[in-house]
Amino acid sequence: MISEKKLLDIAISHLSKVKEFDGYKKFSGVSCRDDFKKMMSNDPAFSALGLDDDRYIVARIGGNLITSLHRKIGDMYEGIFGYLLQEIYKIPHEDLHYSVPVKIGDRMQERSTDGLLRQEYMTDKFPPEWLRHDGVGFELRSCYQIGDSKRIQADYDMALALKDRNIHPVMLIFCTTSLQSPVARLTKSWELHEGMNAFNVINTITEFDLYAFLQDHRDELINVIDDILANF
Repeated sequence: MISEKKLLDIAISHLSKVKEFDGYKKFSGVSCRDDFKKMMSNDPAFSALGLDDDRYIVARIGGNLITSLHRKIGDMYEGIFGYLLQEIYKIPHEDLHYSVPVKIGDRMQERSTDGLLRQEYMTDKFPPEWLRHDGVGFELRSCYQIGDSKRIQADYDMALALKDRNIHPVMLIFCTTSLQSPVARLTKSWELHEGMNAFNVINTITEFDLYAFLQDHRDELINVIDDILANF
């Protein structure tokens, strides 16, 4: 039985990890915004340009914070999806993912799907294309913001590797503000769903309305985000 409390705990747990973010720790002798401002005012390349300005610091350090936040939002969706699959289909944890070798740059690496549904779990409610394969491998993204060509190629090739093993590749991107160039490319290798279409796929698979759940708990989730941004 699906526990909304458990789902909310998963969401808040992933988001709360962003509170550990310290954008200053990689700079020697810098532990806060004032230290960073002083460092910039003494930097010979930047001091004459006035880059000890708060607006610059917010853009530079805050940008890294937002990157960390987006990663944890992605982890949140993956964690929720895994929980739903396990609860509904009673899939053993070791069968929840599927790994394939993918070349990233000059190296071969193992890439694991964010979820796997083997054919034995599927019924007539699933799309006919899915039923023609041994299973469906899922990749989840809160938003596709990767501009790196090697990473995009690795994601593209992962779908091909899954197809070679008769696993149908499905990518779910929950936002509608992704970089459009990589998304357009990935639609050539993945069955790709964006925005509400991604939420609708979750609903089809699990008969659980994840979008409505998140809206129902909007206040609790916003409180976590407020704490993250306030600490910065």
